[in-house]
Amino acid sequence: MIIQEPTRPNPAAWYRAGFASINYLQKSLQILQLNVQTFRNVAQDEEAFFPALLFFAVSGLASGMGQFNIKMMVIGPILAIVFSLMFVGLLKVLANCFGGTVKFLELYRPLGLAASLLWVQALPFLGPLLGIFAFVYFAVVANVALGSVAGLSPARAVAVISLLVGAVLFLFLFFFAIAGSVIIMKTLLS
Repeated sequence: MIIQEPTRPNPAAWYRAGFASINYLQKSLQILQLNVQTFRNVAQDEEAFFPALLFFAVSGLASGMGQFNIKMMVIGPILAIVFSLMFVGLLKVLANCFGGTVKFLELYRPLGLAASLLWVQALPFLGPLLGIFAFVYFAVVANVALGSVAGLSPARAVAVISLLVGAVLFLFLFFFAIAGSVIIMKTLLS
């Protein structure tokens, strides 16, 4: 019978992983400065997917922290990841419909690193207000990502972003109109 010794954590690997996360934070700042070459490099970096997921998850956590809401701090990271996957998926489909050529992960990686912009939502009281401005700038970042990674012209990239934002606003208004109608009907019938 061969007895195998338990594996010990490798401190050097943890040390390198720490530097890798700092490296992706630096790349995130370069993306937020709209450095087109960094967009392209991150889109091709296969190791950038996990940091992209992590950055989106932290933005969901930041939203809960800014609202002092424990439930949102727990559910927020999961919702942020789910909505990010849907958002980037819709962007990919629309970009391909407008003549772009991009794979899902090539678009997800730079946008995921850009999600560090949404961490401003963690600020107490100012977070929700700053979050609105952060989402507007995130649309600008997505526009540059569509141009640099998907190969869309600036006009087509703006059209894709506008179409997606318009569809999301329509769905929110539709949902609130339905919810309002149900509340009014319930009130009138009681």
